Order: sequence, then structure tokens, then C-alpha cells
Amino acid sequence: MRALLARRGASDEGVADAAPAPAGRVSLATRVAAVVAGLGLVASVVFGAMWWTAAHGTAARTAVTRDEALAAARQIAVNLQTLDYNTVDKGLATWEASATGPLLAEFKKNQQQYADQIRKAQTTTNARLIDTALADLDVAAGKAKAVSSVDVTTTQMVNGVPSLPITKQVRIQLSLVRTPDAGWKADAASAIRS
Repeated sequence: MRALLARRGASDEGVADAAPAPAGRVSLATRVAAVVAGLGLVASVVFGAMWWTAAHGTAARTAVTRDEALAAARQIAVNLQTLDYNTVDKGLATWEASATGPLLAEFKKNQQQYADQIRKAQTTTNARLIDTALADLDVAAGKAKAVSSVDVTTTQMVNGVPSLPITKQVRIQLSLVRTPDAGWKADAASAIRS
């Protein structure tokens, strides 16, 4: 037992008297930690710059412009296919607010004729958007082309009684122009024949 205690004491003393790690090992560990920290910093800077470029660069501006043009095309397609004979002036004002250029000129020129025809026929049309896609987008020129599909439900007053609603799917091609003060508007619109 004495031998066991003697060995134990010797091993305890060895632990207490153990020399610190050589300076080379500490220095190597410090260098490795510094390199890893440096690589982490470089990676943070690189990925941060990549994120900022993606969020604020040309691709981001193009994506925002595309989304704005698409949203406008969706609303314009519905606006131009919706008209109620009871509120025809308001409906035609919405048409004009959705248009610019040659299309706006056409609406203004024929406004009274359109109003008279709708009131005389006592027709109401309501459009519901099915889908819209941009066929072309020129960000620099502020121009786009879109194709929309809408379900147009038409009712007509016949002898004071509304007819049964008739729904027809209409496909519309829109030429869009970004205006400086009012966003995207249509400068041409035409039905796509099946």
C-alpha cells in the first residue's frame, strides 16, 4: 500500500509541477485562431457586398420595375373591360386614368360616343382577372408589353329586367409606358382573337 501511495504522490507531484506548454504550441494555436477570424471577416465583407449588390443593383431595380409594370397591367386589363351604364362617366374616367398617348387620345375623342352607346344598350360589364404576363420589358426606355386574360361578365337591361349574365374570357394585349408622374399606363390595347 505504501508503494501505491508513493506512486500516487509521485503522480500528483508531477501534475503540480508540470511545465507550461511550449511557447510554440500557444503561438500556433493563436495563429490558427487569427487566420480563422480573418477568413470569417473576409467572408462577411464579401457576402455583405454581394447581398448589397443584389438588393440595390441593376437586377434589383429591374425586378422592382418588372413587378410594378405587371401590377399595372393587371389593373389596366380589368379597368378597360369594366363599364356600368349607371356610372358610365366614372367608368370612362377610369379608362382615361389607365391610358396615355394614342389610347388616351382615342378615349377622349370618342368619350361621348362610348357613353351614349353604353347608356342606350343599358349594358354592364365586370371583368375578373385570370392571369397577366409581361411579354417584353425595356427598363431603360420605360416600355413593356403584357398579355392579360380576363373573364368579362355582361348583363343588359331588357324591358327593365336584367338579362342573365354571360361570361366570356377575353385576352388583351397591352402596350405599356412608364409615365414620370403616374406610373405605368397603356398607350395601346387590343383584343387577341382566338
